[in-house]
Amino acid sequence: MAAIVSADISDLLSSIVAGDEESMIRNTFALLGTQRVPPARLAARVGIPAAWGGGDGLALSTLSVGGQVAEWMRSIPIGPEPGAEERRTLAPALPLVQGFVAVADRVKQGLPEPHPTLPEPLIPRDVQHPDGPLGVLREAVAAHDVENVRRILLGYYATGTDYRNILTAIYAALDVRYPEGGRPLSFAVAGSRVLDMADWGDRLPAFIYWYAPLMVDSAPATPVEAAARAYLASPDHALGWLRTRLSIPKEQAAGQTFQQALTAGSGESACTATLQALRDGATPMGVAAGISLAAAALVNRVPSGDDSGLRQAAELLLYTHSVHVATTQTQSQEIWPLLYTAACAVNALHAARPAGESASASRGQRATNSMPVGGLIAASMLRSLEQQVQMGDTTAALQVATRYLQMGHPPRALAGVIGHVAAVRDVSAAGEPGRFL
Repeated sequence: MAAIVSADISDLLSSIVAGDEESMIRNTFALLGTQRVPPARLAARVGIPAAWGGGDGLALSTLSVGGQVAEWMRSIPIGPEPGAEERRTLAPALPLVQGFVAVADRVKQGLPEPHPTLPEPLIPRDVQHPDGPLGVLREAVAAHDVENVRRILLGYYATGTDYRNILTAIYAALDVRYPEGGRPLSFAVAGSRVLDMADWGDRLPAFIYWYAPLMVDSAPATPVEAAARAYLASPDHALGWLRTRLSIPKEQAAGQTFQQALTAGSGESACTATLQALRDGATPMGVAAGISLAAAALVNRVPSGDDSGLRQAAELLLYTHSVHVATTQTQSQEIWPLLYTAACAVNALHAARPAGESASASRGQRATNSMPVGGLIAASMLRSLEQQVQMGDTTAALQVATRYLQMGHPPRALAGVIGHVAAVRDVSAAGEPGRFL
């Protein structure tokens, strides 16, 4: 916490407001190198004024990912080359600066004080609703009432409750809400990541101001939402019994058989497979992970050059990942219907996208003669992996990644290398900033 409080980032903020990328890079190098500010803290210090700037959720989400990738990159082992330690210290500047560029307009809007005025909090004890504050929040979301959403969330904040209770209320209110791509939940998780970097505290009002309009996304409901809502309506499909289960978790119940069942029939059958996996011993966290792997498989099915299909599959993967994150942040039974919604979303996209040769399969065919290299040393393996990913040698990259994990090396460093390659591609690709991140 000391670093985020003591470091002077006024020059960096000025360069972001001015849109001066060269100055952003220079100031970011100075903060990472000379002042040793952790990348996540730097992302948080920029993210809070960006949140006060409002706007759509994509910009702050890009900064959120950039900050996380920058943190992962700190775990990449130092190689034997001269200057390797300095390069590892400064390399996180790449995803960070991309995040800063993405939020520049929002920082310009949100940095000046006074910040926008927020409504009076609706204190939970003053709520007259049979389902309490959560019931009022659900009604506000359904009515697209931004003001009341802010009042309810500020009410939780005013009581001094733990921030996890606020996240639980948000996730529960979105349990079967699924506009196209499921963005309200994905944005909630992205924003919470920025606040994690900032240690929450008194920064929550900025999040509430930014997020409330995104939570009440006016996009129409999708068949995914209808299918999940219909399945949950049956008392036999309630999940409250999980709270009293005492058996040892059996996460294998959410393995490959379950993942295949998600796409084998209708949305209802996907929900039934989800319920059965839970009954067979998988935890909500394990089931969410299995659903995310099924979504990742759909990403791999997208043919090369199909940008629209890739975007759809990527949004689904981001949504299912957000469901998984939600299950790690809270154990409240009120959020578990998200599992049904995620299962229906995977099923729906599988049904909508015709099967065919995937991009990864075609690249893998070209790479069948590639021999995995990199030895057994973590730093060497990661350098080899980075080169293979950059060249599109999927088969060799997967072989090295598998061996790296089997040897017990830290996954964060592996994620850091993959994130770094994505950041490099963002720099070299024209078009939407942060696309690969």
